[in-house]
Amino acid sequence: MQKSFRKKVMAGFLVMVFLCAFTVILAFVTTRNMQNVFLNTMRDNVSSLKAAEELELALLSQKGFLGNYFLDGDPIWLKKLEEKKANFEDWLSKAMDAALTPPEKSIIKDIKLLYKTYESERYRAKQLYESGDIKGAKKILLKDMWKAFEALYQKCEDYLRINESIIKKSEASLQKKVMGMMILITVPALVIIGLVGFMFFLLTRRILSSVEDIAVTTRNINLKSLSGRVSTANLETEMEYLAKSINLMLERLERSFEYIKEFSSSIGHELKTPLAIIKGESEIALRKDRQVEDYRKALSVNIEEANRMIRIVEDLVFLAKLDYNPDNIKKETFDFIPFFADIQNRAQTLVKQKQINLTAEIPEVSVTLEGNKLHLSRLFFNLIQNAIKFTPSEGRINLTVRPEGNVLKVSVSDTGLGISEEDLPKIFQRFFHKEKSQAESADSIGLGLSIAKSIAKFHNGDIEVKSKLGEGTTFTVILPILHA
Repeated sequence: MQKSFRKKVMAGFLVMVFLCAFTVILAFVTTRNMQNVFLNTMRDNVSSLKAAEELELALLSQKGFLGNYFLDGDPIWLKKLEEKKANFEDWLSKAMDAALTPPEKSIIKDIKLLYKTYESERYRAKQLYESGDIKGAKKILLKDMWKAFEALYQKCEDYLRINESIIKKSEASLQKKVMGMMILITVPALVIIGLVGFMFFLLTRRILSSVEDIAVTTRNINLKSLSGRVSTANLETEMEYLAKSINLMLERLERSFEYIKEFSSSIGHELKTPLAIIKGESEIALRKDRQVEDYRKALSVNIEEANRMIRIVEDLVFLAKLDYNPDNIKKETFDFIPFFADIQNRAQTLVKQKQINLTAEIPEVSVTLEGNKLHLSRLFFNLIQNAIKFTPSEGRINLTVRPEGNVLKVSVSDTGLGISEEDLPKIFQRFFHKEKSQAESADSIGLGLSIAKSIAKFHNGDIEVKSKLGEGTTFTVILPILHA
């Protein structure tokens, strides 16, 4: 499976998002749970505390109303006493419901028993007072009933203290839970920070390691060792793309340096011969005085060799333009059939000199191409002249134009000497010559087929060749057809 820094970053990001979401959910759940616990606890504690306070207030009110009744005998105090009694009983019931802990339940039970005693004593004092025994009623009020009231009041005080203690314990418990929640949030957060930091440390280390490997390889490449390449094994997609781009650049550089090396060697070899001839003819002409005709002959040879060198330089400049600066060559849209018919008519003049039979198969249809007519004309005349050169008199050359799908195939076939299997892979190389004994190629500079190949490549096409020694050769130019 192809590794990728992008995938690793995305995976790390997703892990980070997951961990953050997990921490947020954990914090949310913990907070909500604490909130519910806090609210429930405080609600219960407040209810219980309020019930205790109301019990105490109701008890004090009963004492006051009862005392007022004994002092002035107004029945209104008894009515208020009954109301406060009902209020006390109501809050006692609420306190029983709100009591959750065993101490609360125990003290509520004691309050109920003491209240019954208190009520019994109060009722007895009331009866004595109503019967006229005011002294006996006051005795009960000031002694037995007061004692029961004090005990009941003390129990209510105890109940208040128990509730206050429970609230303090709840606060301490909540503080512990808050600390626990902070730990639960802090620890995953620290883990997330650590994991993300470690992940990006490894990722950065991996990226730098790949960059260092590429840098070491490229640093060791120089003019003497352009064949080195950056290894793409075990690289992530992005680094593999960079390594392949560097390798492609190195391949282009290697080809360019090889071309320069080959070009320098070949042009030196090709220009050495005409320069040697020019020098030799000039030296012979200058050794002694000669006739005008001898000088004229030497100058003619020199001019011929100079023209040969000019053709070599012009062809090499043209090849360099095709290979390295093709944007300056303009293309146009044209109908290939009349264009090639004109080439056929001009070729008829060339074959007459060697009495070679030229035939052509050109369809009567319109075939639209996009290209440079001048350079395409040079391509086909190079192939035709090459066929004429290697085809003996009374031989035959056939030109064929065949549209096939999206391409146009133009073949130049001859019945000439043919090309050996050994030479066939070399014929498009620059400055390649067949053996002089095989054909009259003394004036050849070995760039014709190379130029033809470059022109075809410039037009997004190609040239194929089939040949058999002694039976002739067929060159097929393949060009793309421009569809409307």
